[in-house]
Amino acid sequence: MGKEMIDNMSKHSRRRRQKDRVGMMIVALSTVCMVLILVVFFAVAMEKAPDPAPKDPVSSDTQKVPTDTANDGTDADPMSSEKNTQTPTPSDTEDTENTEDTTEPLTAQITENIDTTTPPTVDVHYNEELLKQVVPAEAQAPEGYVDSLVFYGDSTTHGMKAYKVFGSRDTKQVWTPTSGTLALFRASTDLIYDPNTQTEKSLSDLCASTKPKYLIMTLGVNGVSSMGEDWFKADYQNLINIIRKASPDTKLILQSIFPVARSYANQTAINNTKICQANEWIVELAAQNGLPYLNTYSVLVGADGYLPETYQNGDGMHFNEIGFAAVMDYVKTHPCT
Repeated sequence: MGKEMIDNMSKHSRRRRQKDRVGMMIVALSTVCMVLILVVFFAVAMEKAPDPAPKDPVSSDTQKVPTDTANDGTDADPMSSEKNTQTPTPSDTEDTENTEDTTEPLTAQITENIDTTTPPTVDVHYNEELLKQVVPAEAQAPEGYVDSLVFYGDSTTHGMKAYKVFGSRDTKQVWTPTSGTLALFRASTDLIYDPNTQTEKSLSDLCASTKPKYLIMTLGVNGVSSMGEDWFKADYQNLINIIRKASPDTKLILQSIFPVARSYANQTAINNTKICQANEWIVELAAQNGLPYLNTYSVLVGADGYLPETYQNGDGMHFNEIGFAAVMDYVKTHPCT
């Protein structure tokens, strides 16, 4: 009995140990399962959670809206559609000129939706009789003549500063607004930068205070895109009257509008056919007012009817140093003394 009892107790002890091991395994497996369930739960929860708000969010309301900075055509007057009425107020779009900092040469401004069609060759027709009356005879300019000239005009004149036609960007011989652009239809009211006092003045005040000996006016490229004949002539005549009244002793000289190159993008609004027509109007005004007319167009246009590409600065309208040299060669050989 003693041995049998001992065996039974041993068997009972083994069974109990086995049960304990099974119980521990069950607890361990349960713990692992719980951990796995928790991991899966948090993973799913994280996937469904919204993305955190970005740091320093930028509201669409605070975004800067670019302003329309295109010039007249920018005188650099990029053009508005052709208008023959007197009442509309066109955008200053004469030459798409780029009104950049006057300390650097003008660079090309190419706008979207431009007309890239190559225009036909242009025929130039002038009233030869009127032209003979107003164009000064070819001769050599007297000493000091060029130094006494002041050029008043739009962006095609403004470039004289950038290319140092008179030796410096700070020349006192070029009158344009600070922006560099000037449309004919605004010229009587726009302020002009006075290089003498470094302030802005009306054309009348600037003429009265400076009283230049010779004043060459080059305006109207914007007008060919937006102004009919009556409107163009009326505004141009008004400028003549302002200058004469403010400085009666100043010899006013009218200069032709310059041609554009074949590569100029906005040929629909500004082209050499329209420019030639406007130059006819200026010739008529010169004859009516007894003023000389510099026919620089005639020496700036090539055999194909366009400004040579070697004369323009990249946009087809504004000149580089070669173009301005051609202008000045004509001015020097057609003095209005």
